[in-house]
Amino acid sequence: MFGLAAETGSDDWVVRLAPDQVALLERLADGQTIAAAAQSEWMSLRTANRRVAELRALLGLASTREVVAAYIKHRRRT
Repeated sequence: MFGLAAETGSDDWVVRLAPDQVALLERLADGQTIAAAAQSEWMSLRTANRRVAELRALLGLASTREVVAAYIKHRRRT
């Protein structure tokens, strides 16, 4: 289900995130839609979608839901 970085349990990927990516992930993990999270973070929906796509590529995951689940898993460990 999770990509390589998430499966190995390595949290290295989280430290490499840009602050706007972390902010988006926090809002998505709290249940907001991408549109609502983008608006809350003062960015366009297109930019938010690009940031999430970058995260999917980084983690080798197919969906935003998987990215958010990996982030929640990390957040619970810290």
